[in-house]
Amino acid sequence: MRTIRLLVTACIGLFALSSVALALPPGKTGAQLPTLTKKSQFEELKGGDKVVLVCKMCDTVKVFDIKDKKQAMALCKEGSTIHCEVCKKKYKVTWTGPRKSGGPTRKLIIVDEKGKPCMFFAKLS
Repeated sequence: MRTIRLLVTACIGLFALSSVALALPPGKTGAQLPTLTKKSQFEELKGGDKVVLVCKMCDTVKVFDIKDKKQAMALCKEGSTIHCEVCKKKYKVTWTGPRKSGGPTRKLIIVDEKGKPCMFFAKLS
């Protein structure tokens, strides 16, 4: 009876983790995926696109199926928080660079409580 209970618990835990930590498609690595760091890149997303959120703290990947432009823009809203279901921490969406036009473009960075970059978005092509 104890063995069965242990086996069932292990299967439930494995299923829960597999729904969060999805593997990238074969042949894809984080370096090959176009990272989303500009507002214009989020504005170009449309329904049916797939975006991954990579947590560098626990090496997990979460896939988002974009439904519409509103959802895409919500992902990059400054000051919003993103909860990593694996590391159980909240991270903050920030934008760096000048706010005035004419200068370098602003860049999206997701940081931890110490301001260290820890996550990034990328588009699956």
